[in-house]
Amino acid sequence: MNHFHRTALKVVFRCASQDLHADLSMVAEELGLSCVRTDHILEQLAQAGLVDADRVRLTLAGLAVAASLPTAKSAVAPPSQRDPRGILRLIA
Repeated sequence: MNHFHRTALKVVFRCASQDLHADLSMVAEELGLSCVRTDHILEQLAQAGLVDADRVRLTLAGLAVAASLPTAKSAVAPPSQRDPRGILRLIA
């Protein structure tokens, strides 16, 4: 499982814990990837039995994995502070 897989699980978990409906575009924005690439990541997580990719929901196994992941906030600027070239800037 790579960084994008872990981050996708965290995003879906955070939405579920806040009683929000996660969707593909929301996860893609959080990952800083296209919807096509994000859909591929969700499909990989679905093959691992961690998400329902069609509904963008965690499975019970996915919930257990997501809950066990570290919750440290990354030092990445929010989307409104992204570089115009689409590159994320680190907050100093």
